[in-house]
Amino acid sequence: MRNIRNATRTTKLVVAAVVACIAFAGVYGFAASLGLTTSGLGASSAVVSACGSGTTASYSTTYSSSIPGYSVSQVNLGSIPAGCLSKSYKIQLTGAAGATIGSEMTGTLPASGTTANIATAGTPDASLVTGISVVIS
Repeated sequence: MRNIRNATRTTKLVVAAVVACIAFAGVYGFAASLGLTTSGLGASSAVVSACGSGTTASYSTTYSSSIPGYSVSQVNLGSIPAGCLSKSYKIQLTGAAGATIGSEMTGTLPASGTTANIATAGTPDASLVTGISVVIS
């Protein structure tokens, strides 16, 4: 009877070790797929537009005593394709795990030019920002 109990216990330990190895391999694989660069981990800025490609997004900061620290003062869009001019946009600053930082910015791109500087609402803390999501439609 004792031999059966020990065999069952050993089988359970082997199964638990195999499951742990599979779980570790899966988590390691997901982390590796994020990508690691000198500028950060994972995706940072994403611009999605039906009117063209190549639009870039960045942001400017200014010191804010209310934080205290630096806040994002505006989002800068560059290399805007001609097909996207006068189109609507939605911009959201994002932080860790894709959390939203500040309020969504909406409006219409200018009718001419290849750049747009969009003021932010409030004083989003720049130290929390890890990315910018932009949708042009």
